[in-house]
Amino acid sequence: AVYMASLVLFCDGAVFQSDIDGLEERDGKLMQARTVAFISLVWSENVRSYTSRSFDKPVWRDVFGNRHMQKAIFLAQVCLYAAVLIPFFSSEILGLSGLSIGWHGWAMALLGPCGCLVLCELCKPITAYQMRRYQQHLAARAADADAAEGRKVAS
Repeated sequence: AVYMASLVLFCDGAVFQSDIDGLEERDGKLMQARTVAFISLVWSENVRSYTSRSFDKPVWRDVFGNRHMQKAIFLAQVCLYAAVLIPFFSSEILGLSGLSIGWHGWAMALLGPCGCLVLCELCKPITAYQMRRYQQHLAARAADADAAEGRKVAS
């Protein structure tokens, strides 16, 4: 969705290849859209790292408790900014251009991680409910097995 939105933004509303092919400076515009999508992807994966620490607890619970995870996220951010901001490496090798997307491109890249955070957190109450139900089911089975065992001993 972020890539589609960035195509609309940078490619003058065009999202189909046949329409994009006719644009002036097509390669530069595609590079800008790709850059926004790449930034959004990396940020989304970093957010997902935080949200997936627990299937049923909110993301803000002990969010900075794992020191090694903080180092990994920091390193991912350093690599991201190196990938999109270092001249020649960014543009010629990776085909990205963080300097040309402007503030609106960086802001659009936030759509991915925000969506990831909201959707992951909305799923957690469902998962918590399923986990409670399963634990209740296991407890009932264990109680039934204990009762059956008690009847055998009494006989």
